[in-house]
Amino acid sequence: MMNRPIRVLILEDRASDADLVEFELMEAGIAFTPKRAVNEKEFLRALEEFSPDLILSDYDLPQYTGALALAEAKRRLPEVPFILVTGALNQDPERIGRLLAGGASDYVLKDRLDQLGPAIQSAL
Repeated sequence: MMNRPIRVLILEDRASDADLVEFELMEAGIAFTPKRAVNEKEFLRALEEFSPDLILSDYDLPQYTGALALAEAKRRLPEVPFILVTGALNQDPERIGRLLAGGASDYVLKDRLDQLGPAIQSAL
């Protein structure tokens, strides 16, 4: 995909889910350097200091949402693809539509993580 590993910022409060996301990236043959953030403060710091090539974000986090993270990412780094990785949106096509209209590159349901590799390759 690229000459160097891509820098992937993962906004996810559950370590087990973040581990599964990283596993799927490896399974897809994507060379990457991960940076995890579990809350708004860590996410905002990572946007500045880590300079991600790709952002993967959960939707439901304690005291923060994927929608807020998307808006902030698009404000600070508008060219960086943002993919929601969530289990919260599978029954809410209207909200999915709003997020895609708001700049999300794609979304992948947590119970369909095998779709993450293709979604990333398409977004990049």
